[in-house]
Amino acid sequence: MTSQVHPNSFISDNVQLGNNVKIGPYCYLDGNIIIQENTELKSHVVISGNTTIGRNNKFYSFSNIGCDPQDLKFSGEDSYLEIGDSNTFRENVTISKGTKEGGMLTSIKNHNLFMTGVHIAHD
Repeated sequence: MTSQVHPNSFISDNVQLGNNVKIGPYCYLDGNIIIQENTELKSHVVISGNTTIGRNNKFYSFSNIGCDPQDLKFSGEDSYLEIGDSNTFRENVTISKGTKEGGMLTSIKNHNLFMTGVHIAHD
């Protein structure tokens, strides 16, 4: 089954979508992004940077995923965010990519629930 992308969403050329990925209205995906199968972005979700997202994840409105860390020592390093399988990210969740001092990687494993307004700063 192919992916479904709402016509009011922006998907850059570097984004790779697996089978049955559903992207709702007003989502913005720009960066080196991989989204594996059966993942759903409801609406108004932003995903950026070097971000890899596993299978069966669900992102609710106004989540900001893979953004620059809120760390004054961060100076634009090419860092990463990896998200595993079967996670739920409720409204207004932010997850930043890694920093140099933290190994350049923020890693989220499998089967997590991130409730409304959760902020994963980095690393």
